[in-house]
Amino acid sequence: MTKRRSVKPRVPPLRLAALDTDDALRERVKELQCLYTVSSLGERHFGFPQPFLQGVVDCLPGSWHYPEMASARLTYDGREYRSTAFRNGPWRITQDIRVADKTAGVVEVLYRKGVPMPDGEPFLSEEHTLLRAVAERLGRDLAHMKTLADLRDAHDLLRNQHRVGQETNITLRNVLRRVEEEKRESANAIVENIQRIVMPVVYELELDGTGRQKAYVALLRQSLQEVCSPFLTQLVREHMDLTPAEIAITTMLRNGLSTKEIAQIRCIAPATIRRHRENIRRKLGLQNRKLNLMTYLRRT
Repeated sequence: MTKRRSVKPRVPPLRLAALDTDDALRERVKELQCLYTVSSLGERHFGFPQPFLQGVVDCLPGSWHYPEMASARLTYDGREYRSTAFRNGPWRITQDIRVADKTAGVVEVLYRKGVPMPDGEPFLSEEHTLLRAVAERLGRDLAHMKTLADLRDAHDLLRNQHRVGQETNITLRNVLRRVEEEKRESANAIVENIQRIVMPVVYELELDGTGRQKAYVALLRQSLQEVCSPFLTQLVREHMDLTPAEIAITTMLRNGLSTKEIAQIRCIAPATIRRHRENIRRKLGLQNRKLNLMTYLRRT
């Protein structure tokens, strides 16, 4: 089992009380959005590891409790990928990326300066779990990409040598078909686990919740339902220029959240959300049309 590593601070940590219910629910929504974004990036860039890995490190900082202080870095196959405005720092958590049962890289999230820390630990236990889940997903997707790359190289070699026979073609098609089946099985397993394990708990929380707590649980349920629906998959395939942040904001808009509510959940300014909305309208071809973005998304 891969051990987590945290660099200890040189200064006494600032104590912080445990997250209240609303904060905890916001963090869970951010983590689910992160996992779905990583899954979407794997589908969008399947067979092209470099844009896939860059997209992953760009989406990670926004899923942490203090996104404005967070940076992410990933190394794989002799290359290093850094999040936008990357800054090194004394606090970090790391997780090995294992491909075919071998350590092939590492992904890490850093805080570039001190943050409030409960019990001397700046990272939530759920963030350790999230990074481990991301690393496992990266390992599976990269293994599939490597298999596909090896097959393409073998196919090109055989074609260049003019010795591609019928039996080889059949074998190649069978292996490629198996790769696609494994991708579908992985996606179906995620959806099944959400429906079988997570959704019953969410429904129970929604029944027992009150006020803002109930509203955040309802948002969590809607986000999970989106993960299990074809809406985002279709959106990603038809509009490949949408960034991970724009995909997440699109989901929230479709669920009826206002600009102010989205800004609070993502811990960024409302003006930033408005700029994202303008970019989304442009990429969806709505820039010069008198059509409400939320209405359009709900019809899609």
